[in-house]
Amino acid sequence: MIFGINTTKSNIVIAETRGAGGKFVITAIRSIPFQVRFGDDLAELLRSLGALFGRKGKGEGSVIALLKCSSGRFGSRLEAIKGEAMVELAAFQQGVRVINVAPQSLKKSLGCATDQKWRDRAAEMFNPGGKRQSWSKGVAGAVAAAFKIAGD
Repeated sequence: MIFGINTTKSNIVIAETRGAGGKFVITAIRSIPFQVRFGDDLAELLRSLGALFGRKGKGEGSVIALLKCSSGRFGSRLEAIKGEAMVELAAFQQGVRVINVAPQSLKKSLGCATDQKWRDRAAEMFNPGGKRQSWSKGVAGAVAAAFKIAGD
């Protein structure tokens, strides 16, 4: 199982996937909302992630494909970076391997056209016709990260 994970300022989006190439499938999509106002908020997030990875991540070959937060002038919000750190800590505590995925590597992995954005290509590939009502940029990132790792 590959957990594709994308953190945002208020959610950790998790796409549970299996297979590779033409047999790549999304088995579940979930979003864990969080806030980082107090230490208790982060502790609760860590417990939630630990429970998920402990239950589903113990299988042989399970891995987390973590879409790295952007840096620079238009980088990710501090809350998203804290969420990313909580994912890494929970994975470490549960013994699940984390592979970091750089957003700039997704265009090639998804086979984007020259002027196509990777999020649009992910939606085209994994949400044709908008069938998944819960599809968002966060889901696109989580699924794309998992797909990249599945193909490597």
